[in-house]
Amino acid sequence: MKKLFLGMFLAMMPLVGCGTDEASPPETGQVMTTEDGRELVIEQRTAEPGEQAPDAEVANMSVDEDNLACWVVLNYCRHPNTGRPHCTATGCTIAQAIKHCQALIRKTC
Repeated sequence: MKKLFLGMFLAMMPLVGCGTDEASPPETGQVMTTEDGRELVIEQRTAEPGEQAPDAEVANMSVDEDNLACWVVLNYCRHPNTGRPHCTATGCTIAQAIKHCQALIRKTC
């Protein structure tokens, strides 16, 4: 009887405790290098018709006061795969996106 339980235990062991690690989300966007040599990732997107910038009081978001159609969200201070900061810019030029992403990094990270 002991051999039966031992055999069942050994047979079931690989099925019970072995899970897969949760996969990190893939990094998308362009890798940019700032003037001080730091790398960050900017993912550009366009606003959907009728979409407005979220509330400017959100901690990880920056809205360009001159252009309310431009907003940047800091997704990661350190992306799980690369360790680089990762921002999503909506309706911004690259220069605006970098400026706001750097400000969010200084403010948040």
